Amino acid sequence: MKQAITQAIHHKGAAAAVVIGIAVSMVIAVHVFHQSAALVPEMGAVGSGLLFFRNRAWLDQLIPFYSYIVLAAIFGLGMSMYVDAPIWLKIPLALGVVFTGLVILKVPALPALSAGLLPIYLDIHSWWYPVAVAALMGIEALVALVLLRPSFRRDRATSWELEHVGKVVGSLVVALLMMAIFGSPLLMVPPLLVAMSERAQHLSRTHPVLDDIITMIWLVTPFELSIGLLLLTHDPYVVVISLLVAYVGSTILKKQIGPVFALAMVPLLFGYATDERLIGFALIGSVVAQFSPLVAAKAVKVLSSIRASIAQ
Repeated sequence: MKQAITQAIHHKGAAAAVVIGIAVSMVIAVHVFHQSAALVPEMGAVGSGLLFFRNRAWLDQLIPFYSYIVLAAIFGLGMSMYVDAPIWLKIPLALGVVFTGLVILKVPALPALSAGLLPIYLDIHSWWYPVAVAALMGIEALVALVLLRPSFRRDRATSWELEHVGKVVGSLVVALLMMAIFGSPLLMVPPLLVAMSERAQHLSRTHPVLDDIITMIWLVTPFELSIGLLLLTHDPYVVVISLLVAYVGSTILKKQIGPVFALAMVPLLFGYATDERLIGFALIGSVVAQFSPLVAAKAVKVLSSIRASIAQ
């Protein structure tokens, strides 16, 4: 028993070290090449999901999972570079296209939502972005391939039932409305939208309120910590502290929320002059991310009842 626990700790520690090492390498590369477009926060979520949490759905479809995220990054960059439209039109359009692709292809790659949205949020016009996505997440996928030897079982393709689609779409609509009300897309940064969508997809009928509150607070703790550390030190490498906190907290709380690790790195996108609006927006956004799936689930239930009544 003791040996099994020791091995588990060792593997978890190794997984955390790999992801943190890749994150540090990313920051170094950005400074060496002076290319901020190469900052990819979602690599934290993907790396932790594959190596730390060992998400079976992702591992079983590792190649489609990885490929779709890269394609979403290219699509998002294309939207940013070539679509001349307001950001309020680009965001729902990108969300719609990327999510529709997930449903049609039955790929469990919700992090692709973030990969596709980030170029639009930051007005990125550099091909360094999709190259960085392909390289960083490719390294993580390769490590997972070598160490975990996934089975590549296509028969375990993600089943997007109508109810699940309704909950995710409903949650995204609520999030878009809240962004419009507050007048800023920063209310729901891309990894937060991913966290919300994952919650909507896996929302069970029983959800203790206390657990919801703990999850809501935990979702933004490393995020707020990164903002505070960046404002105090102006040193991008302090993100390592936030990632360590994310790994330790996830282990203690037993919360498998990959976007927490992406959120810990989001403040890097704003450099030393971190946008202080993020501090308040993150708190409000975490509430939206936690409770909009509940609203969407209620709406789906009502619509299902109406449809059943009509059918009778």
